[in-house]
Order: sequence, then C-alpha cells, then structure tokens
Amino acid sequence: MFEGFEQSRISVDGVGLNVRYAGEGPGVVLLHGYPQTHIIWRHIAPSLAATHTVVVPDTRGYGDSDCPPSDPGHLNYSKRTMANDVVAVMHALGHDTFSVISHDRGARVGYRLALDHPDRVMHYMSLDVVPTHEMWVATDKNAAMGSFHWMFLAQAAPQPETMIGHDPDGWVEWLHRSWAAPDFEFEEHAMAAYKRAFRNPDVIRGTCEDYRAGATCDDEDDATDFNAGRKIQCPITCLWGAARAKGGPKEKSPLDIWRNWGAAGVDGEAIARSGHFIPEEAPDDVIRWAKTFLDGNA
Repeated sequence: MFEGFEQSRISVDGVGLNVRYAGEGPGVVLLHGYPQTHIIWRHIAPSLAATHTVVVPDTRGYGDSDCPPSDPGHLNYSKRTMANDVVAVMHALGHDTFSVISHDRGARVGYRLALDHPDRVMHYMSLDVVPTHEMWVATDKNAAMGSFHWMFLAQAAPQPETMIGHDPDGWVEWLHRSWAAPDFEFEEHAMAAYKRAFRNPDVIRGTCEDYRAGATCDDEDDATDFNAGRKIQCPITCLWGAARAKGGPKEKSPLDIWRNWGAAGVDGEAIARSGHFIPEEAPDDVIRWAKTFLDGNA
C-alpha cells in the first residue's frame, strides 16, 4: 500500500500525527472517517500523486496518531481543533493552500476547515456526509437506526469505551458490513489494519471523544455559522452512496443540503453501486470527480 509515499510523524501542539505524502504540485489532503484510518485512501492517493502533492494523515484519535487527553468540553476532539491540525500539517509540508477530499468524520473536519480557513481551501469534496447540524436537526427513525452510533458513542465515558473494548474486532467488522453495499467485500489487509487500530484503548476513547464533540461543540459551531449566514466559499463536490443498507435522513438530496451551506457552487451525484465507504467501494468514481477540479489546479 502507498508505494512511493513517504511516512512521517508531524507534531502539532504536542500531538503527533501519522502522515503519508507523495507527489509534486498543488496540495491535496485526504481525510478518513470512522471506524477507519488513512488506509481507506490506498486506491486513490497514488493516482492523484501523479499531478499533485497528496497528504494522507491519520486524524488525532485515530490509527497511529496520538490520542490526546479528554477534556470536559470535548474541545481536544472538536472539528475546529482537527481542522487546525490539518492546516499545521499542510504548512509543515509547504502548502498553505490546498484542496480537501474527505469521507465520513474526515468530511466534517473538511467543511469546518473550509469555513474557518476560507483562504486556504481551494475545493472541498464531501463523501457520504452532510453537515453535522443538519444530521441532528433531521434525525428521524431511519436516521436513528442507521446512525445509532452517533448517540451511542456520544454517551458519557466510560460506558461506550468499555462495551466496544470487550470485542473491538467484532465492532469494527459489524459496522463495515452494515454500512457497505451488501455485496461488497473488504480487502483482508485493510480490515486487519482497522481492527488493529481499535485494539488500542486510547483509539476507542479518542474516537468516542470525536462523537462527543459532534453532539456538543461541533453542532454548536455549525449552528452559529449557519445562523450567521456564514458559508463555504470554495466549490463543493458531494458524492454519496446509494447502496448503503442503513443510512441517515432521506427527505432531502445531499446536493440541496450542501447548496444551503456553499457560496460558490455545488456539484455531485449518488454512486449507485456504493455503500458508505465510497473510497474503497468506488475509488474510480472518486478519482474521476476529483480530477474534474484538480486538473484545473495542476
């Protein structure tokens, strides 16, 4: 995996982040989600590195990055804090402007990055995500069943950590099977990497803190921006999986939702054969759409 990529540990305010990078040209950062690591980008990063500098980190609390202590306000795992991590990593690698391609929790970091640092983000791609505030407002029975983990992981420590810690391998595999297209088979080495990460109790804690932030400070930050009319200033590309067995609210198209948050245009489509894990289930579609905006920045 990631042949030709360098691997480094970059410290941001004392938090060590595991980062792979390769290529030359304008910067692109790829941000993974839950319950995964940067490994999800293994079929996409090498292709994009032919024309761009591609940076692929494990976000704080995930994979082989550090898991900083929990705090009462969950600010150590807020998307604002994680977005600042990305800015620091990209700056350390020589890129103060860049595009963001992001999935799941990483996409929440991505749009917070675009909102907080509009001068840095040239294009934002969201994979199978709508804004956190929209998810909470629109949660119905279907959303609660498909995204039950939002409520579960956000419960007070240590209950979620203890329950997941009894069988982390089973938890990781079950979520993958539940959210992917019914006929999709994950590569064994990738699944092994995700399971290995979640055998670390600190990763279980850190990822729970991610969701506790999502239920508190992240939602509050979203609501503040939305109510103030603050929008994402760069173009937005939104792809979502149409074959996911369980999902979130379905009353609105993700494109319509993102148009309420973007000031510079929104494009995208449903990926018919893909479930939630689009970078693994349909990497060619991600590459095709990414090249439509990256080629203009090559």
